[in-house]
Amino acid sequence: MKKKIHLFLIIYVIAMIFPIDWSYAIEIDQSQVEQSNEETLATSESTTEELVSESTELTSDDSSDTQESTEEKEFVETDNITNSNDINNVIGENKPEIKSGNILKIAAQDEDGFWLVDSAATLTEYLKDSQKLNFRLTNDINLGSAGYQLKDKMIIDGANHIITYNKGGTAASGFYANQANAVIEIRNTQFGNSDGSGAVGYYGIISGISAANMTIIFDGVDYYSTNGQMIYNINGSVIMRGQNRIDQRGTSTYSQEWAEINYVEIQSGHTSIQHSGTTEAFIWSSGNASANPHAGTSQIIVRENAQLDVQTNGNVMYGTLSPSYIVEKNGVFNLDKVTLASTSSKNQFFAANLTRPITFDFKENAQVDFKLPLPINLYTASGGMNIGENADVSIDVANGNAFLAYTSSLFAINMNKAKRVSFAGTSLGTLGLNGATGVNNLAFTSNYLQKIETFSSKTNTTPTQEIFKEASDLSVQGTNFTNIAGSKDPFSAQEILAMRNSQKIVFSEFVNVPNQLGLIAADETDTSVSLYGSSVNNGSPATEVKFFIFSAEEDANDLRNARQIVTLDSFDGQINTAFNSYYNVNVDSLNPNTIYWVQMIVINQAGESEFSDTEVFATKPQLSNLTANVTTTTAIINGELASDTGKWTDYSNGEAAAIPDQQADFGGMYRQVTVEYSKNKDFPKNETKSQIADLSGDKNQKFTTKLKGLEGEATYYVRVRVAGVHGEEAVLTMTPLTEFQTVTEVIKVEVPIEMAFQTQNKDIGTTQEGEISSSEYQVINKGNTATKISLTNLSKENTDANQLLLLSNFGGNVGQNELALQLLVNNNQSDTLFLTSDLANAPLSIGVLNVNEQKSLTLRGKYFNAAKQAIFPTYKMTFKVERNEE
Repeated sequence: MKKKIHLFLIIYVIAMIFPIDWSYAIEIDQSQVEQSNEETLATSESTTEELVSESTELTSDDSSDTQESTEEKEFVETDNITNSNDINNVIGENKPEIKSGNILKIAAQDEDGFWLVDSAATLTEYLKDSQKLNFRLTNDINLGSAGYQLKDKMIIDGANHIITYNKGGTAASGFYANQANAVIEIRNTQFGNSDGSGAVGYYGIISGISAANMTIIFDGVDYYSTNGQMIYNINGSVIMRGQNRIDQRGTSTYSQEWAEINYVEIQSGHTSIQHSGTTEAFIWSSGNASANPHAGTSQIIVRENAQLDVQTNGNVMYGTLSPSYIVEKNGVFNLDKVTLASTSSKNQFFAANLTRPITFDFKENAQVDFKLPLPINLYTASGGMNIGENADVSIDVANGNAFLAYTSSLFAINMNKAKRVSFAGTSLGTLGLNGATGVNNLAFTSNYLQKIETFSSKTNTTPTQEIFKEASDLSVQGTNFTNIAGSKDPFSAQEILAMRNSQKIVFSEFVNVPNQLGLIAADETDTSVSLYGSSVNNGSPATEVKFFIFSAEEDANDLRNARQIVTLDSFDGQINTAFNSYYNVNVDSLNPNTIYWVQMIVINQAGESEFSDTEVFATKPQLSNLTANVTTTTAIINGELASDTGKWTDYSNGEAAAIPDQQADFGGMYRQVTVEYSKNKDFPKNETKSQIADLSGDKNQKFTTKLKGLEGEATYYVRVRVAGVHGEEAVLTMTPLTEFQTVTEVIKVEVPIEMAFQTQNKDIGTTQEGEISSSEYQVINKGNTATKISLTNLSKENTDANQLLLLSNFGGNVGQNELALQLLVNNNQSDTLFLTSDLANAPLSIGVLNVNEQKSLTLRGKYFNAAKQAIFPTYKMTFKVERNEE
């Protein structure tokens, strides 16, 4: 009795020293307290040292307050103890015997508030306190077969330590919970040893007793057992987070299902499970409690971006509830029932004949791979398998079809823009669906082209037939495949035969870069061309088509050398499908009379095609000017052919740095120009005459020709026929059509009536003495025809003229009456025309005056007797005017 009072006083004193605060507390190991009232307490120096040593192990680094509170002490009965020296003195005086097991321990917390657990005994004490919810191990612990009841909001962080236990067949041993709606989490822990020992019992790591809707969360948990079951929470759920490795393989009594539960959620990370047990299934679902939100179902959900890998020798589900298997966006679910398969009774998907709906829902970008020994046994169940956009799904069955269904089954497969779906088995028809006649139980749609490959054997790598569809709806009854009325892209009889004779069918999103490009140039003008392209788009319509125009063949296949790039990115009015497409563009601003080489590429969802083969074309010649200078019976036709008038773009630094509106300098030479003329503007063959013109220059070439023998007072039309750089002839006209009108020939030339010449007195005695000068006199053609003018006679008209000798050169004698009289036309000094009395025999030609043309006449020469008294000779000169026949 005295010992009991002694113990009471100790607790009271310490409670006064250490105020009640949840950051620390007194813990007593009751099992080690000495109960004999007759034993005498004694102390020794060695005992005191042992106490100090133990207290150091529990010292926390958090703060000085915590360090003080965690010292382990036991006090003898005393009235006043004020410091450690006093305590030591008292102990020394009384020398009580203290065993290490009688120590009162101060509980410690981590920085984040987790209570630190060093043993199962410590955990036992902590669990007695309803305020303590978060625990962190500091050592590996063995729970043994004792019970540890967990409650709502409790978290156990194993801190990467190992927990072992032996539950046997007792649910309330090890960890267990029995609180409705409780959420309990265990993280960063390994259960069992890596050799499979230390995790014994089929009631799971945390046994869920009778309470409903309890949620157990495992985050970063490894589980190793050769004689145990990991999860038992019949009317609750389990959530897996982080990286979880489960190896549950054994043949002992307690190595049964992986889980007895309704709902498994892989919330994040990667959970890998290897399971083989003594019972029939991987999961046993039987919970029907009304408070269980998952009652009546058996669910496995792989959340977005999470992954679940399962190898099992059991049926996937045992029970008769409604199963669903959901893989969310970017989730991964790999199920392998082949590697660990043991007996045929466990090789089914479902252990029982199900009547409730069965749901497989694989969403966007999901990756699913099922390796099964036997078909998914649907029997009469309804439901379906929905495969979402860009999902990749494979179901491979070692013996039989992918599914086993009765004729009354309403199970349907729907693939909505899936990337790849493969069904493989060993029986014809592959799928094994068996819906009623006309029931749509196989359907697919596609963003692109869907390729359906059929294989006569599941082991073949080369398909028997490749079928390309955009979307389709089928009714499948075993090996019979029938198109549903109104299907967008029905299968042909041959294609259906290929499916019914197959053991493997692969539906895949067939998308590849376009190929089989074709290109034609047509409808060329002088500055434009129409381009017609085609391509096989391999599953995805074109998003862009680019046409490249080159001016040299060696420049092809390199966009940097292109003269123009025309991009088609709007396909209104074009034929642009996932199959074959046809494109048309018009290219303007080309250079006339130029040879071009053109290529194209086609871009779709998969990428860019190779360049097409080159197509060559030539722009037509271009007439830039055409005129007619007309007489009564002749016309001089002058014209100009355009060259290097087009524009091009410099792509030498790529499309992004293109420099537009460069002037062309690569036009070709014209070969020949023929002028055609007719009085009929329609140029009928029998009324049209032609004449080859003279070409001059190498750029913007000019041509000219003279049309003769024209009828007077008639209207003529003119056009030209040109042989361009490519050799083809082109008929060119001006707009409006060039025309001219001949008239009656009129010869009318205006000549001077009088021409005066003289010498200057001021020149006498100088070198210019006797030099003759005159004003300029005009000769003008005022008729409508070119006129030839010449001087045909010169006569002396007075005495002074008779006294002078007219010379034909400047070789006269000074002081003699001699005159050298010269006529200059347009002041041309090199053309010496001397006026003499011999003009009648040798006329002097002034030249040809075209219509409205004029020439100036000037008299020059020398009088060799200028110092003599002045004389005034008079001459009469005769002009001859005649039509020019040249």
